[in-house]
Amino acid sequence: MEQQLYAITLSETNDMGIRNHGYQEKVFALSELTKGATLTVGESWGQPNPNDANDTVHIEWQFTVDELTDDKLEFTFMGDHFTLNRHWQVLGTGYHGVPNAYIHISMRFVFYFGTKEKSEESQFDRLQQLYNQMAANEETGDLWKNIPLGREALHVMKDVAPSEEESLFKEFCELVIEEKLLSETDSPRLLLSFLDFWHVLSQSDNRWNQETYRLLRMTSPNVGENEKLKLIDETRLLKYDPVQLTEAWEDNIYEVEKELDNLFKNVDRYMGFCHSYWPAKRAALAKRGIKWRTPQEMNPTTRFD
Repeated sequence: MEQQLYAITLSETNDMGIRNHGYQEKVFALSELTKGATLTVGESWGQPNPNDANDTVHIEWQFTVDELTDDKLEFTFMGDHFTLNRHWQVLGTGYHGVPNAYIHISMRFVFYFGTKEKSEESQFDRLQQLYNQMAANEETGDLWKNIPLGREALHVMKDVAPSEEESLFKEFCELVIEEKLLSETDSPRLLLSFLDFWHVLSQSDNRWNQETYRLLRMTSPNVGENEKLKLIDETRLLKYDPVQLTEAWEDNIYEVEKELDNLFKNVDRYMGFCHSYWPAKRAALAKRGIKWRTPQEMNPTTRFD
């Protein structure tokens, strides 16, 4: 099946207390995504009036393809450089040169890869299997194991989107978000991908806008540590190191946890186990160039058993 790039414009306006929602989609074939190519996405609103051209407003934005490989697309949009993982990542871009973290959720772009052809029924069966496994991992506290499963699920859904099966995909995203099958402390961008994809499928629903906006700010490199700690405090009793919100963390944490799982496979998870686990985790992260402060260091007045 041929992969294509989908560019989605999500917008919301409030006119005299009435919320109006806009949803525009543009699809690019991979053959169009050659290095150096300049492509256009746009948005229009208002009803065409032959007697008044000003009744309809149309705005166009251009993005330039910097590189396209088997794994990712790199492009420049509104003066900023973005990388889109070809297999799963939903990417919200800036608006008028301002990062997403500083704009209202009412106007944002979402780019993702998908395929025009519909997949076979077996892929829907695979989604059920992925959900069952992710739910089982959540029950045992092994959310890190859901990182590759979540990525695969997004890949499966986008292989058949857009289609009449959108209600199924919307429900899957809702389960992942509501049942907290992904952790913001380990995979905030992946969680944001599910939120973004849910918004794409919902079009006119504002649910989870606040959480989406919060994660956008938390993952933005333009937001300082103190502000990120305040955002963490909004939903959590304990602070965690904001390094866990970086791309480097998200790129490495699965392999780190897998290494630790093997290291402690024959060790009982007794009371006080965290004091053996955290130093090992800090060392594993340090080998990958990541300096991490443990929960004890981030919460010095709290006693951990």
